[in-house]
Amino acid sequence: MSHQKRRFSEEHLVEDYIIEKLVEKGWDFVPPLELERESFEEPLLIPNLLRALERINKNLGLGEEEKKKVLNELSLTPTGIEGSKKILKFYKHGVPVKFEKERIVQYVGLFDFEDIENNKFIVSQQVNYQGKDRIRVDIILYINGIPVVVIECKNPTDPSVSWYNAYRQIKDYENTVPELFKYVQIGVAAELIAKYFPIVPWQEEVFTYEWKEENKDSIDSMLEMLSPLILLDILKNFLFFKEQYGNATKVITRYMQYRAANKIVNRVLKNLRREEDKEKGLVWHWQGSGKTLTMIFAAHKLYYSKELSNPTIFFIVDRIDLQNQLSKEFNSLDMFKPEVIPSIYSLRETLAHDNYRGKRGVLITLIHKFSPEELNGLQKELEDLSQESETVMTRRNIIAFIDEGHRSQYGLLAAQMKNILKNAFFFAFTGTPIAKKGRDTYVEFSYPPEEPYLDRYFITDSIRDGFTVKIVYQPRLEELHLRKDLLEAFLEFEFEELPEKDRVYVEERVRRRIDSIRLFLENESRIQKIVEDIAEHFKENVEGKFKAMIVTGSRKACVIYKRELDKILPPEYSEVVMTYNVTDTHPLSDFMREQVSRYEGKDIGDIRKDIVEKFKEEEFPKILIVTDMLLTGFDAPILQTMYLDKPLKEHRLLQAVARTNRPYKDLKEAGVIIDYVGVLKNLKRALQIYLEEDIKGALYDYESLKEDFINLIKELNEILKEVPKNYERDSLLKAIEILTSDSEKEKDFVEKYKSLRRVFELLGPNEVKLDYLEDYKWISAIYTYYNKVVLRETKRSVYVQRYYEKTLKYIYKSTEINKIDRELPPIEFDEEYLKKLEEKVKDKKEKAANILFTLNRFVLVERHRNPVYESLVDRVERLVKLWKEKTKEYELLYKEGVKIIEEINRRRERQKKLNFNDLEYDILLKLENRFGPKEELTQEVKNLTRNLKKYMFPGWISQITVKKDIERELRRFARKLKVTYGLTMAEMEKLHKQLLDSVWNYGA
Repeated sequence: MSHQKRRFSEEHLVEDYIIEKLVEKGWDFVPPLELERESFEEPLLIPNLLRALERINKNLGLGEEEKKKVLNELSLTPTGIEGSKKILKFYKHGVPVKFEKERIVQYVGLFDFEDIENNKFIVSQQVNYQGKDRIRVDIILYINGIPVVVIECKNPTDPSVSWYNAYRQIKDYENTVPELFKYVQIGVAAELIAKYFPIVPWQEEVFTYEWKEENKDSIDSMLEMLSPLILLDILKNFLFFKEQYGNATKVITRYMQYRAANKIVNRVLKNLRREEDKEKGLVWHWQGSGKTLTMIFAAHKLYYSKELSNPTIFFIVDRIDLQNQLSKEFNSLDMFKPEVIPSIYSLRETLAHDNYRGKRGVLITLIHKFSPEELNGLQKELEDLSQESETVMTRRNIIAFIDEGHRSQYGLLAAQMKNILKNAFFFAFTGTPIAKKGRDTYVEFSYPPEEPYLDRYFITDSIRDGFTVKIVYQPRLEELHLRKDLLEAFLEFEFEELPEKDRVYVEERVRRRIDSIRLFLENESRIQKIVEDIAEHFKENVEGKFKAMIVTGSRKACVIYKRELDKILPPEYSEVVMTYNVTDTHPLSDFMREQVSRYEGKDIGDIRKDIVEKFKEEEFPKILIVTDMLLTGFDAPILQTMYLDKPLKEHRLLQAVARTNRPYKDLKEAGVIIDYVGVLKNLKRALQIYLEEDIKGALYDYESLKEDFINLIKELNEILKEVPKNYERDSLLKAIEILTSDSEKEKDFVEKYKSLRRVFELLGPNEVKLDYLEDYKWISAIYTYYNKVVLRETKRSVYVQRYYEKTLKYIYKSTEINKIDRELPPIEFDEEYLKKLEEKVKDKKEKAANILFTLNRFVLVERHRNPVYESLVDRVERLVKLWKEKTKEYELLYKEGVKIIEEINRRRERQKKLNFNDLEYDILLKLENRFGPKEELTQEVKNLTRNLKKYMFPGWISQITVKKDIERELRRFARKLKVTYGLTMAEMEKLHKQLLDSVWNYGA
């Protein structure tokens, strides 16, 4: 199958296909009635689990008592945050149980991660669970009787639903049956595409991801992820509980993180097994695609690998803020904790530990600690000792992860590190590509030309997958840009930025240029003008939606910016994040005292942490002012705009601007860089050390947004080319016909319109908006009409009101769209529906469409919850088919729709009159569908349910003998009907199955 989207017909929907393919991958299909369950309330298949415990833990001598303790530990673990954390720990490491004989605690494994065949993989479909209410999940995957994955499927041909509806359904289920979702770890929402996500019931929204495999479409890629081997690997090594800023969630791997981490692990293991010689690798994943987690995932898997037997894993970084970020990321995850090496002395101790074999575990250090002057002596000692015994220099189970080490001093330090860790594996990670020949130490970690990268994830890949957004730049106030000669001088420097703290060591000629640039960037009247522009731009484009960062030329410039900004915006809007030195004089020393006093005497480090956390989590501050800090490793999705007033180039430029590229709630179309220094006008020159193909898509000129806007308008006009360009209801209805008759076209329209709306907001006062305003308004009218008629949207979401102010002001409040809002009020689907429809909608065609999409929404989507809906599914599906035909017979659609609604009302009324519960009524409707309405059937059903009642005590579903009694009773009933109505044996069997379904769905 090509990677094109698969087309599913009505008859062969996603659910059947997924089950068929899972069975091919090694899952056993067990129908819901044959699952070894105790009750609808019990999520575990206890007999399966008990058999697995024995199989997996043979060497422990597990007795009945211990098995009972495992079950108790699982079932008594509460739902909620702490319970979820505990369950995931049990999955990874086993359940701690005290063995009475030996009087010791041992870990009893729930899964066999070594021998995959030793596990039992079961898939089932349409399985009921009982919690606060009854739910029925489309597909559920059990490993050893434990439910671990829930899949909800939506019909790709249904115009009113998408994968998002399936995702929301699972989120609802989490709260309805918390006991089930205490165990389930992964949700999958499937339709034409499949999205997966970690189960986090206490979070309203979680990130969703799409798995990608080469030459496979979305559904087949997801099926690859759910193959037994990969799923168990994810549960053990790529899914973790995370707590940060008092916020608990789970992180799950993205496909490229999984791919890169396993390439690293396989390289190490293959080398140790003497299967290959390679012992290093370079991973380039674009900024924002989750590089830190990739390293952590790889480290976790290596740490627990038996073949590495208690390894040493170094994380080596070149900046304190990266060290802090890495340490914070590790500590937020529920896994082993790293040790940070604070000094060169500590590094010496670490390397000399255990008779110079070196300390074991996970260690984080700065590259600068591998200083040749400091470690030369140690190196000589190690060389001598290594002749006779194992040392840190000869050990093979040492792995070093090197993060973002591009800097000029890196070569010497890296050489010293490699001299000491001679036999170690080295894996370097970069968020920016390798520089052209002779300019990058990263070549040291790869095998050019045949393997420049062990794994690569391009900028364009990341934007396409939605892990990052594009970055656009706009030069402003060009008369205030850095003078051409000074900018040239900066671009010529060997330094990647102005080396404030190293200035004394710089040669005189260069120092003069640096001083001139610094004086220019600290000029108060210039900063005053820029601040006025920033305040205006921020209020107009950013405030209330996103946040911003100002990057200044020096620490002194930070202070000036803050003072000037406070004159225009409230002081709480902005805050400075920078370092201070003991030698600092006015104005830095004064500003530090002020900051400390504002934060009631807190330590400067704690103040910085406080500011950063508030920026991410609270309303204020809205703008951060920095010069050097937070330009790498800082991750705040709400940051959208960077006001750049500092010359940057090469990887420092790419790293800095990428702070704005994290997606935010499906609302951020792009990160925005406003350039006040002029470096981005010379973008090619600033990034000339890179190959053009490697930085394709890194930065786009703001003008490119105009092109995006025009292209989206053209593409949407093409989708709607058969629709007359006016606001007549007939034309709007024609648009709905075209969109809902082709599900791919419909989804394309919705996605492109949402993107168009985001670009419109970003463009600000741009003439292109005026040129295409009528087009945008017309397309918006169709989108509004589509939402009202097809999706039955009652009012615009809070998001639209907050994040799409300009669209709201110029478009949604226009006369034409206001008219649609006014004349298409929502109509509740109740007994009065037809009456209200007649009153509120005058046009026959529009009535027909309203009826069709209302029936589609209620009868087809909620069929399993209501016997009346279930009995009319075929008729509604025929109606939807009629709608999808090229020539629409609105009269027929309307008449048929009215008949179905009248039938719904009649059947509801009749159920009340008969005083039948849902089980009784479902059986009666099925019998009448087969034999026609007959008086005696009502009594037959009463007699049958009276006979069944004695078996249907709470928890009957778990009693195998009771289930058999019910089946027998239903068979007896079906036989009687066979005789009365002359059914064939096959017809009787079919009827028996339908009766079983009714009891299963409504009687348990």
